[in-house]
Amino acid sequence: MFDFLRKKNKTTVTSVNVKLQGYTHKLPGMESSKGKIELEIPFRNKTHSDMLTEAGVFKAAKGKPLSIQSIEVLDPFKLASVEPKPPLVVKADETIKFKIIVDAPAHNYTGPLSINFNSVGEEVIHIELTKTSLVWNGAKKEIESSSRMLNLQKGGILVEKVQLFKAMRYGDMAKSIEVSFPFKLVSTDPKLPAKIDDPNSYIMALYLQAPQHNYSGELEIKIS
Repeated sequence: MFDFLRKKNKTTVTSVNVKLQGYTHKLPGMESSKGKIELEIPFRNKTHSDMLTEAGVFKAAKGKPLSIQSIEVLDPFKLASVEPKPPLVVKADETIKFKIIVDAPAHNYTGPLSINFNSVGEEVIHIELTKTSLVWNGAKKEIESSSRMLNLQKGGILVEKVQLFKAMRYGDMAKSIEVSFPFKLVSTDPKLPAKIDDPNSYIMALYLQAPQHNYSGELEIKIS
């Protein structure tokens, strides 16, 4: 059969999920009927020193080189080529752009494309948040559907986004925030003090330092 008469399979990538040391970074998806997908993934071995120092909670450790041992693409895709080729070492705050080509499935496909960057680094811990609660004026309010599981580095940074309207009202002022042990609050976005000045929604991102060990239990956020 002539190639131009052969039906081409369509691949719809809903998102590109790049996993490194327990963290998963989501990149936009794409569509292709070429049988191959070309990606450029900018990678930076970024330290959190700017955020941690600004918060004044603790001093960040000096950035360390990160050793990328291999890159793997999960089924139903297959890795065709990658440049630069691992193993390689990425210095602290160095940026490298990985050019990756993957073979698409031999059938129509709609779903994510998952890529794992395998590295030698800090030990990864497992965290299971059974629920997240907000405490305001002595009243405790559990956030619906707040349970989740994740893996990240010992002492790494966990970002928890909370809807303050679950416990507070329009016009209230959040002057300080405490989180339950074994987590430590590093920073917030927006910064404290923060007035609840949006009548429709008020999402605050909490940057939390993870513990040095596995943890399963509640995350309590006390606002005053």
